[in-house]
Amino acid sequence: MDIGKTKTFAIIMDEVGQVYAKAVTGPSGMWLKEETIVKNLGEAIKECLSKGNLSLDELDLISISWADLDTRADWENAWRIAEKLGLSKEKTIIEHDAVAAYYAVTWGKPGIAMIAGTGSIGFGINKRGERARSGGWGWIIGDEGSAYWIAIKALNAVSRAYDGRGEKTMLSKKLKEYFSIENELEILTKIYKEMSGEVKEIAKIAKIVDEAANEGDIIARRIMEEAGKELALCVLSIAKRLNMEKDEIIVGGIGGVYKSKHVRRVFHKLLEENLPNAEIREPLIGYTPILGPIIIAFKKLNIPLSEEKVESILASLSE
Repeated sequence: MDIGKTKTFAIIMDEVGQVYAKAVTGPSGMWLKEETIVKNLGEAIKECLSKGNLSLDELDLISISWADLDTRADWENAWRIAEKLGLSKEKTIIEHDAVAAYYAVTWGKPGIAMIAGTGSIGFGINKRGERARSGGWGWIIGDEGSAYWIAIKALNAVSRAYDGRGEKTMLSKKLKEYFSIENELEILTKIYKEMSGEVKEIAKIAKIVDEAANEGDIIARRIMEEAGKELALCVLSIAKRLNMEKDEIIVGGIGGVYKSKHVRRVFHKLLEENLPNAEIREPLIGYTPILGPIIIAFKKLNIPLSEEKVESILASLSE
């Protein structure tokens, strides 16, 4: 299972990589209310088992990538919720989504993965097995380069343009169309009252920013390029702390923000300039991040994992 701030994705797969069932429900990240986590996670498990015509007892292993496991209390709550849903500790692996992202990108080899979805966080392991993370401080403190961060930058740019404190931007017109409003000040009602500051909903604005950037808006392009820079800086900070700047490592991104050509261009450029021996892989977008907990499960069960098998799994996930 891949548990994130936007969705919960569950699959049932056999040892050769054949997918028997898939299920997608709402977000279950650990920062959400427990009732929301239990509801969405429980529905994903129930639907997946029903489609696969299986019971929990018939599964050899349950591998979970879980967002927002930052403190000891988060981990304790995760295991408590898992047990409440009938997942036994003997047959369940729970990993931080950043760790699972690392496995999805590198397949367990030395390297770094950078998540950029609703939130953002980077994680890496070097050839000595040393670990480091960067970012992942949440939407109030950081999450630079994430969809939410991009959205907030755009909203700020629109407010500055409206006041005359900043440059004019196409984002003003696009956000009025998006919210079906006539005046920029009505954005306040949309964000603070109707959305109640909901992170997931605000993060959707990032798509509009990328659209404006593609249509030539300078402000929007700057925001998307700055996102790419911030994501690269997280990767480079991990490489420096783990002494991997000159090593042959694998680096890649995970998450919807990488759909932006502006983000990818700046992200790849900075990595190529500063990590000369790194293999920079194409980003994993959509449901492919679940490759992380899949690889973790295969390694735990000592099932051989060839490049052909990984490609076959990715192909089945994209269907």
